[in-house]
Amino acid sequence: MKNNSHLSIRRLVFVLIILQVGFLLLVGKLFNVQLSNDAIHQGPSGHPWGSTRTAAVKRGKILDRHGNVFALSRHSLSVYADPTYMKVDPSAAAQRLAPVLGVPESELLTKLRRKDKRFVWLKKDIDYGLLDEIRAIEKDIRGIKHEVEQQRTYPKGKLAAQVIGHINDQNMGEGIEYQYNNYLLNARERQAARRAEAARNEPINLLTKGDSTDDYGYSVVLTLDEYIQYIAEKELAAACQKWKAPRGTAIVLASKTAEILALASYPTYDLNHYTLGSEQAKRNLGVWFAYEPGSIFKIIASSAVLNEGIMSPESTVFCENGRYRLPNGRIIRDVSGKGWLTLEEVLHKSSNIGMIKIVKELGHENLSTYIEKYGFGKATGVDLPYEHKGSLYAVKHWDTHSLGSVPFGQGIMVTPLQMVSALNVIANDGKLLRPHITREIRDSNGKVIEKKYAIDVRQVIRPRVAKQMAEILVGVVEDGSGRRARVEGYRVAGKTGTAQKAEKDGKGYAGKEIMSFMGFLPAENPMVSIIVMLDEPKGARFSGQIAGPLFQQIAAQTMQYLKQTEFFGPELQKPPDFSSVVTKQSPTLKGEGL
Repeated sequence: MKNNSHLSIRRLVFVLIILQVGFLLLVGKLFNVQLSNDAIHQGPSGHPWGSTRTAAVKRGKILDRHGNVFALSRHSLSVYADPTYMKVDPSAAAQRLAPVLGVPESELLTKLRRKDKRFVWLKKDIDYGLLDEIRAIEKDIRGIKHEVEQQRTYPKGKLAAQVIGHINDQNMGEGIEYQYNNYLLNARERQAARRAEAARNEPINLLTKGDSTDDYGYSVVLTLDEYIQYIAEKELAAACQKWKAPRGTAIVLASKTAEILALASYPTYDLNHYTLGSEQAKRNLGVWFAYEPGSIFKIIASSAVLNEGIMSPESTVFCENGRYRLPNGRIIRDVSGKGWLTLEEVLHKSSNIGMIKIVKELGHENLSTYIEKYGFGKATGVDLPYEHKGSLYAVKHWDTHSLGSVPFGQGIMVTPLQMVSALNVIANDGKLLRPHITREIRDSNGKVIEKKYAIDVRQVIRPRVAKQMAEILVGVVEDGSGRRARVEGYRVAGKTGTAQKAEKDGKGYAGKEIMSFMGFLPAENPMVSIIVMLDEPKGARFSGQIAGPLFQQIAAQTMQYLKQTEFFGPELQKPPDFSSVVTKQSPTLKGEGL
C-alpha cells in the first residue's frame, strides 16, 4: 500500500508541474501577443500611433569666422502609414496626401493598398514647415503618422571636411565635431553627462560656460575663412592631380596671431555622405601626417647659429665642391658642386654640405636646444584631435648618421603644422605662437561666452635675427631655388624642401619624395604664413618646380582677397591685429537653420 501511495503522490506532483509550466507558457504567449499588437500600432521609433512625436533637440552649429555655416542640425520630417490600420478609402487618402507630400497619387495609392504591410514610408525628409498640414491629415485619417528627428547637415559638403569632422552614436569621431562635442551638446545632454561623470567619481571635463539651459548646443566659431579654405583646397587638388600625388596638404596661418585661416587636405570627401568616404580621405594631414621635412628644416640651424652669434649671414663655409665624406664613410652630395659659400648662399643654393658645416659650427647640443625651442618633438597644442607630435630620435641619439641627415631635415619627423609654426617664428619677430583654429564660442542667442586669443609660447630667437632670416629667405625666392613662388607686388620670404622617403625596412631611400614649400608675405610686414606639401609627386625633380607654383597660387589669391576685405584695413602695411577684426553679421543661431 505504501508503494501505491508514494506512486500516487509522485503522479500528482508531476501533474501539478505540468499545469504550472502550461500556465507560464500561456502567460508568456499573452504577453507576446500584447507586445505584438502594440508594435503594430507604433511608428519607426517605437512610440504609439496615437502619441505625438517630440522633435529632437538641436546640436550647436559650426561656423567660419564670418558666420558662414559649416555644420548645423535641422528637424527632419517624414510621414509613414499602417495600411492595415486605415479605415478610409486608400484613394481618398492618397488624394489628400499627394499635394502636401509632393508625391504622385498613383505612387501613394500603391503603398496604401498594401494590406500585407503594417508599416510603409510615404515620404522622408519633408520640409519641416509642413508639420501643421501633416498633423491635420493625421486627425482625419487614422493610420497616418509622422516622425521628427534631428539631422546633422553640412551645407558646404566637402569644404573643410577633415577640419569639421564627424561624430557617431558612440561619441567617437574626428575634427571639430569630436573635439568640441561637449560644447555642441544641448543643455540636457550636458547635464546628463555631468551626472554620469559625477556618478563615476570622474573629473568633470565638460567644456561649457555660461547659464544657457535651452535645448540648443553652443555654437563653435572657427578661425577658418571660407574663401581662403576654398582657395587652398582648389589649388591643392589641382596640383595633386597634375603631379599625380596621392596626398597633400596646405595650411594658411595668420602670422601675427597663429589663427588657422585654411587647413586643406587631399584627398577629401563629402561630410553629407560620410560613410562613402575612404579612411584615407578623412585624415587631417596637416596635423596627423608626420614626415621628414627636407630642406625647409634648414631654417632651424641657420637661425640658431645667427642667434648664438657664432656666424653672420656673410660667414663662409667650404662646400667641398659638391662631395663630402663623413667620418663613417658615407658620402653627402649636393645637386651642383660649390666651393666657398656664405651662410646666406647656403640657404639660397640649398646646400646640404653647407648645412652640415654650419651645424658643426653650432654644435649638437645647441642644435638640439633650438629644435625643441621651435616646438618640434611635441604637439603644437592646436585644438584638433589626433595631432602627431613627430619624432626627434636622430637628435636624441646623435651620431655621425645624425650629422649626415638632421641638418637638412632627414632622420626626423615633423608635421606640416609644426613646420609652418616654426617658420612663423621668423615672421613674428622670433616669437613662437600656439596655432589655434577656434575663434569663439557662442550660446544659442549669439552671445559670445568664450573667446580665443593668440598664446605666446616663448621667444625663440631675437627680433634682429628674425629680420636677418627673413631677408635671407627673400633671397631664396628672388635669386635661389624658390623663384617660382614669387607673388607679384609682394616680397616673399620662403624655403623649398625636397625630402627622400625612407624605406619601411629602414635600409635606405627608394627614390620616392615629399616636396614642400613654405613662406610668408609681405616679408617686411608678414600677414600670412603658408606651407604646402605634396607626397610622392611625379614628373619633376625639385620642389621649386612643384610646390613653389602651388604656394604662389594660394598666396596670390589669398593676398588679393585680403586686400579687398576688412581683415587688415585699406593700409596693407599696417600690422594686422586679428583680435580686433569685426565679425560679419552671423546667421541666427536659433531656429531651423539656413
